[in-house]
Amino acid sequence: MEQIKNPYEFSLNFEIEGVNLYLKLARETKNILGKRLFYTLARQEIEHAQRFDEIYTLILEKKNIKEIKFENSNINKVEDEIKLFFTNVKKFSLKDNVEDTSSYDLAMEMEEKTIKVYTDFLQQSGKEEEKDFFRQLLKEENKHLEALKNVYSYLKSSGDWFKEDESKIWNWMNI
Repeated sequence: MEQIKNPYEFSLNFEIEGVNLYLKLARETKNILGKRLFYTLARQEIEHAQRFDEIYTLILEKKNIKEIKFENSNINKVEDEIKLFFTNVKKFSLKDNVEDTSSYDLAMEMEEKTIKVYTDFLQQSGKEEEKDFFRQLLKEENKHLEALKNVYSYLKSSGDWFKEDESKIWNWMNI
């Protein structure tokens, strides 16, 4: 990856693109579980954009970002929200209206690209506080990818579901 002069500004724009994509996918999907997943991911990407924007503002003001305390978000927030939704709407068929699943492919592709970009930023970073920030974001983006894969597999009733690493499978969806 080419050296990006300002990873914070780049990442802020990247997260905003993610928010817009997830809102579009949520609006377009007719499956109720997919809608919930995409709206949940959009909210988390807004949180990421907010963090980037705050950090970028401090950097522009020539503040020492070493003193910034990065909020540890609840890393399982996406899974927890989907699990609660899943439990509360059992009376509906969560597999209804599973149209073309290309939206999941697009979302997974975006998350994989995000993980690659943030991994590069982590490796290029010289400051430990920046590394910590990108490590936290990578954990969250990996959870987003995991959520997408789990919902996609559930909706498609794919035999691949059981081939996945058990630590990444949401076994509670097998209810």
